[in-house]
Amino acid sequence: MRTKGILGIFAILLTLSSFAGTIFADGAQDGRPWYASDLERLGFTVFDRPKAVADFSVQALDGARQSLSSLRGKIVILNFWATWCPPCRAEMPALDSLWKKNKDKAFVIMGVSLGEDQKTVMDFVAKAKYSYPIFLDQSGELGARFGARSIPTTYVFDKEGQAIAGKIGGAEYDGQQAIDLFAKLAAR
Repeated sequence: MRTKGILGIFAILLTLSSFAGTIFADGAQDGRPWYASDLERLGFTVFDRPKAVADFSVQALDGARQSLSSLRGKIVILNFWATWCPPCRAEMPALDSLWKKNKDKAFVIMGVSLGEDQKTVMDFVAKAKYSYPIFLDQSGELGARFGARSIPTTYVFDKEGQAIAGKIGGAEYDGQQAIDLFAKLAAR
């Protein structure tokens, strides 16, 4: 009889834990961050816990420098790309759409061109009319530091400047799921 009581309690706990996923949709049931499954649906690998990253800065197309630390308090997408890269070119309109929908929030995109000169990148961006922030890594040093051997390579940073997820390859950032997820990340 005592075994049946313990099994009954176990069954109730199992039932409650399955309902908790619907009741507490923002909570992680498996000890993972609340955003993990949403980022994974976009193709990202979510890190077990946020990873500290040494500060870095990159040059904007206008010559100004932008550091990761200056963006504390914002969700940051760091996207390595190049003008000659077909998957990069394919995802850039979606990144621009994501930027336009979330730029008024605590959110920023850092599109970092790898190994290309300023004029090439400026001409490409002007022709395509991209509005999200574009930067240069002419030496490829920053890209190498982040293991961007294949592009596009993308990382997501939390508001403390820690990496929470990464992805190699293109993604569809203009779907409602992605737009809502980054708006929610920015709002927290």
